Parts: sequence; structure tokens; C-alpha cells
Amino acid sequence: MRAEDAARKDKLIAERFLSSTEYASARTIFLYLSTPREAGTRLILERALSDGKQVFLPRVHGEEMLLVPYAAGDPLTVGAFGISEPTGEPSREVPDLAVIPLLAFDRTRARLGKGKGYYDRFLALYTGRSVAIAYAEQETECVPTDPFDRRPDVILTDRERIV
Repeated sequence: MRAEDAARKDKLIAERFLSSTEYASARTIFLYLSTPREAGTRLILERALSDGKQVFLPRVHGEEMLLVPYAAGDPLTVGAFGISEPTGEPSREVPDLAVIPLLAFDRTRARLGKGKGYYDRFLALYTGRSVAIAYAEQETECVPTDPFDRRPDVILTDRERIV
């Protein structure tokens, strides 16, 4: 996808997300830092921080994904998979809303991640609402699933809301 197309779609996704009831009711948000293969989160991160939401970002530690509080300007470092991660102390707080990445999805909200299971393990224990964001063209007919795979509550794309 061309950079201009991705930027336009990221803006549409951010607008849909930021106008959602899930965002409006959340005081605390767990958000990932996007890679080029994922729907962009920069606009969502900036707005959440400016709206005074407490934001948590993931940091991988072995097989565990830690949630680290993040504020604008906090230092980031390159993590185990080449993804930027926060350097602060992890928190045990359970965020109200989790934004989940994906590489592909289907109409049943099954999602294909990067295959390491970090988000599936997180969602298995998570009690809040979860929203995956994606480009509409990431939809596929059927995502194969395993018993340990977890679906987000909602998928928001540049074109629609899937529940």
C-alpha cells in the first residue's frame, strides 16, 4: 500500500475509533505501536494523550507482554521483534480498553496476528473491552483458528465496524 493511501486510511480508522462508545467510556487504554504492516496507531495515541486518557504500551519480556504506562515524550527503545517499546516500569492495572493489532481478519472477528500468541494470552485473561483496528483489505474469507485464539469484541476498519 502506498504511504498516501495508508495515511488516508489511518485517519479514517482513527476517526471511527475516536468516535466509538468504547473510546468515549474508557479512562485507560492499552495501545500498540504500529508497524508498517498494521493499521497505524499514531493519531489514536496522540489524541488519547491529549484527551487525558492513561495510555499503556506493550513491552515483551520472554513469553510475557507487559503493560507499561506511557506519556508523551517518554523514551522508547527497540524491542525483541524490532518494535518500539516503552522503557518505564510495568503496571498491573487492567485498562478499560485494549486496542489489538492484526494482519488479517474475517467476519467472525477471528484475527491473524504475528503468530507468537502474546495478544491471545493477554485477551484470555483480560476483562475489559477489546477493539482491533485494520485496513478493510486485510479482511479474508476465513482465518484458521486454534482453541487458544481469542477474538476482539469489535473490529474497526477504514470502512466499517464489525461486531
